[in-house]
Amino acid sequence: MVRHPGHGLSSKVLLIGAGLLPFMATFAAANAAPAAPEEPDFAAVLQTHAEGLTAVTSDDQALTLFTSRLGPALGLEERAVPPAGKRPAGPALGKPPRDEVQAPDQRQVKIKLTAELAAWRLAAALQLAADGDLSGVAAALRSVTAHQEWLLARTEASHLRPALHLGSVLAARPPSQVPLTDPLPGFHEYVSRLDDAYPKLSGSDDSWVALAEAKDLDGITRRLLDAAPASDPSDRQAFASRYFDTRLRPLLAAQLAAQAIRAEADAEQTARREWRRLRHWREQLMERKGLARLCGTWHWTVHNHQNHQERKLVMSFAAPDAPNGAGPRPAKIIVLGDLVYLRWEFERGVVQEDSLLFAGEGQRLEGTFVNSGGPRGSITAKRVAACAGIEGESPTISQGGPASTPKPGTPSRQ
Repeated sequence: MVRHPGHGLSSKVLLIGAGLLPFMATFAAANAAPAAPEEPDFAAVLQTHAEGLTAVTSDDQALTLFTSRLGPALGLEERAVPPAGKRPAGPALGKPPRDEVQAPDQRQVKIKLTAELAAWRLAAALQLAADGDLSGVAAALRSVTAHQEWLLARTEASHLRPALHLGSVLAARPPSQVPLTDPLPGFHEYVSRLDDAYPKLSGSDDSWVALAEAKDLDGITRRLLDAAPASDPSDRQAFASRYFDTRLRPLLAAQLAAQAIRAEADAEQTARREWRRLRHWREQLMERKGLARLCGTWHWTVHNHQNHQERKLVMSFAAPDAPNGAGPRPAKIIVLGDLVYLRWEFERGVVQEDSLLFAGEGQRLEGTFVNSGGPRGSITAKRVAACAGIEGESPTISQGGPASTPKPGTPSRQ
C-alpha cells in the first residue's frame, strides 16, 4: 500500500497486513460460497394470501400479517437475534462500547417485504385485466382503494403508480352500450380532425398517452368534446365515446399492460431481495458486529521474516455502514469471534492474506501474513483511536511521519 522495496515486491506494491495462522482452515470454510437457499413458491404465497395482502392499510397491519401468515409461508421462521446494543452470553467479544453496532430495523424489512408482495399481486391483477376483460380493471382498483396510499408509500412504485392511474382512467369510462356497427353520421370527419390535431398516440407531450398519464379522464374528455361538432350534446357525447372505444381504449389498455408488467417485475425483484435479507439476517448481523470490532485506527507493525526488517504503518478501518471511500481497502474481511482474516488484491495479480487474532480485550491484534510475491512474516497492532462511526474514513493505510503515502491500484471489495 506504501512503497517498501525491502519487502521483496515491485516498487508499486507494499507489503502489509498479516497472513496464515494455523486456523486458516476455519477461514477457508467461512470463505466458501454458501449454498443458495431454496426460495419459496412466491406465486403460491400470493394466491393463498391475496385477500390478506389486499386488506393491509398500515404498517402495523402489514407486520401482523407477516408474523402470523406470510413469514411461515415464506420459510422465514423467527430466529433468535441479539437485540441491538446487547451482547450474547458467552466469551467477551471486545469490551469498549464503541465497538457495538446498531442492528438494522428488522421490523421495517418485514413491512417492506409485505408491501412488495402486495404490489406484486396488484400488478399481476392489473396486467390480467388489461390483457382480457377491461371490466376487470375497475374490479382490481376497487379491491385496493383502501390501501393504495399505504402501498404506494411503501414500495418502489415508479411503474405501479402510472399503471394505477391508467387503470383508473379506463375504469372511469366504461364501454358505450351503443354497438360500434351503428352508423354515426359525421364520425369520420370528427376522427380526421382529431388525428390532424393530435397525430401522435404516444411519444410526445401532447400525445394521448401523455395526456392520460398526466391528467385524469376529464382532461381526455375535454379534448374529445372540443373537437366534436357543435350540435346536440348527446351527439357530441356519442362522438367522444365512439372515438374513445375504438382508438383510445385499446391504446391505453396496451400501455396499462406494459406498465403493469414493469411494476410486477420491480415488485418481484425487490420482494426476493428483501426475502434474502431476512433469510440471512443472523449472518449479516454477525458480520456487522465483526466489522464494528475492527473499526478504528490502529498502529500496525509488520516484521518481514525474509530480511528481518520492520515497517510501522497506520491503518484505519471504517464502520460497517460507512460509504465506500477512495482509499485502498481489503477485498475481503472476515471476523469470526476473535479471529480476523483480511485479503488484499493488488495490481499485477499480487494477493496477500492476513490472519490476525484479537487480544487485550479487543485493543490489540497479533498474527501473520503471507503474500503471493513471496514475503511472509508477523504483525502486531494496537488500537489508538475509536471507531469514527458512519462518518469515518475508508480502511486506509499510511506511513508514519510526515511523508505522503503513494496509493496502489484500489483493490476490489467484497
